[in-house]
Amino acid sequence: MLRGGPIANLFVALALVAGAVAALLNPGNFGTIDTEVRLRVARWIRLGEPLNAGEFGVPGRNGMLHPHFGIGQSLVLVPLDALADGTLAKVLRRAGWSAEKQRQGAEVLTAFLMQWLLASGALVLAYLLLRLFEFGSLASAAGAMSLLFGTTCLAYVQCAQENLLLLVLALGSLCGIRQWLRDSRLVWCAAAGAACGFALLTRLTSAMELLAFAALALCWRGDWKRFLAGFLPPVLLAVLLERLYQWHRFGSLLGSYVEAGPPGAPPSYPFCAPFWSGFLGTLFSPDKSIFLFDPLLPLLIGLAVWRWRRMDRDLRIGLLGLGALLALHVFVHAKYVVFGGDVAWGHRYVVLPVELLALFAVPLLMSCGGSMAPLFRRAAWCLVAASVMLQVASTTMAANVEVNQRSIGFDHGVIWNRGVNLVQLATGRQEPRRLAGIPPEWRTWAYLPFQLRLRFPKLARWAIPAWLGLLACLPALVVLCLRRARTAAG
Repeated sequence: MLRGGPIANLFVALALVAGAVAALLNPGNFGTIDTEVRLRVARWIRLGEPLNAGEFGVPGRNGMLHPHFGIGQSLVLVPLDALADGTLAKVLRRAGWSAEKQRQGAEVLTAFLMQWLLASGALVLAYLLLRLFEFGSLASAAGAMSLLFGTTCLAYVQCAQENLLLLVLALGSLCGIRQWLRDSRLVWCAAAGAACGFALLTRLTSAMELLAFAALALCWRGDWKRFLAGFLPPVLLAVLLERLYQWHRFGSLLGSYVEAGPPGAPPSYPFCAPFWSGFLGTLFSPDKSIFLFDPLLPLLIGLAVWRWRRMDRDLRIGLLGLGALLALHVFVHAKYVVFGGDVAWGHRYVVLPVELLALFAVPLLMSCGGSMAPLFRRAAWCLVAASVMLQVASTTMAANVEVNQRSIGFDHGVIWNRGVNLVQLATGRQEPRRLAGIPPEWRTWAYLPFQLRLRFPKLARWAIPAWLGLLACLPALVVLCLRRARTAAG
């Protein structure tokens, strides 16, 4: 049972952790050109600025180039960009900064605000979802923390791709469905449908989540007429809006924004790569393997196999459904022309179902670890610790570094190369041939205060101590969350 005061205190503590993490990991921009293009769409919506799609442009109506992205993340960026424009950019303007520096400052604030809000939402919704699966309050809070610090979620707090937004929407949809099972109120079905609908506006392949979550709801409770009465209307509204946006850009209601390929591209573009290369690469590649980049996934599989007969029926159905969703993503994206998202930590097109499954690993370990042999229990917790260390390492340098190194012969895998790069960076003994053609900002720590040393060394002098102070406070904030969770359990 969730009590008002204690649970509110817990949510505040979770938001503080999310804010600290978003501030610590902020690289001084969105961390990807994709989201900068989506910001241009947001400013086109808000201010009517000319739409510059750049290299991401797909020819549309009247020959105008449009980005080959959905509109969902741009809609999230609209109010945040307006807030940054009306506050920090205005202060910088009065201070006499150039228009370019005003834009850069506003982008830093916009990126921080978006990732803070989304990370807070992910933590709160992860906690609630685990509680709705009958895990204890402390185990649920630990599971939420493990999602943030122990999965690829952490890399996408720093790199503001759509992944974190899609994770929040997926968690929100599952929470809505689970809450509907408790009190049968259609508003929760509508909330789940709205989350799935907004995910469709963000990325068309979110149709897979929509189908999987609807199937899970019907497996948990067979009252499909009542569920669809609440779930379908917001989904259909989102489909209508997405099709209207498609028509506005390309003059067609039936096509999609990913169909247009380069000259000479096959008709099946962008799903035209060799299937087995993508399929096996997703599972076993040293550059993209879902088991290497998210070690909590194999831990979850091992725990689920061991405890399967003793698990609650709804949890078994949930894990099977999420496993089927992961398999569907692997099959669909196996032929995608840009394997794994290329410049990304892990396979960014399939990390959503991986993260949803990994969320259950630590709560299951906490609830049944006492009955494990001591050796296996210690090994399991060592794997959790290794996963946290791996995700922290993912944020230390730009993902572009290992991609560049692979192209010049250092092809031992992303994780191995990241380890070597970190040792050399920490010891100040970077090997010149490993860094050939790599710009200075990618050769140093990816966090904003350290990036400031390259352009604003005076600012960096106080920013780095402040960053280190915030880093020192983070463990205390995590402990505070866990103590608040214990209190909320009553």
